[in-house]
Amino acid sequence: MKLYEHTQIWLKGELFEGTIVLVSGIILLIISLVLWKFGSTPNAKALIIPIMVVGLLFTLGIGGLMVSNQKRISNFEKAYQENSKEFIESEKHRVEDFQVLYKYSVGFAAISFLLTIIAFGFMENRIFQSVCIALMLISVSLIVIDHFSKERAKIYYQHILTEIQY
Repeated sequence: MKLYEHTQIWLKGELFEGTIVLVSGIILLIISLVLWKFGSTPNAKALIIPIMVVGLLFTLGIGGLMVSNQKRISNFEKAYQENSKEFIESEKHRVEDFQVLYKYSVGFAAISFLLTIIAFGFMENRIFQSVCIALMLISVSLIVIDHFSKERAKIYYQHILTEIQY
């Protein structure tokens, strides 16, 4: 199998993950509207804006990434056909560069978890607790998505190294 075919598999996985996050964002937006319409308690009212912000981040942010990934598919094919060795080297550097991001997302999640424990264990501020819930939603999403993305990136990177050896 040529490296370009592995690139296609990697990109399709990214698009699949993006679709999951996009659908999650839409669901969170719907939840925020339901809270706005039917939420009668102070905690429900405090959750409306944080959940809406997360839903918008997921929907708009991932929507943009999905559009750019669709464009990258045709650009990757063209780059591979024009100069496969240069494409392979650029992919190697690109994969190496974004591997660092996985550590940042784990750090962000750890801080979010700690803040949430503090918010619910030691504070009674509804707004702070609601923001922490929103951060937890982002953190859990990052951990789940990165779990699969990191695995796929590792497999893809191995194919790149194999291709470079030949």
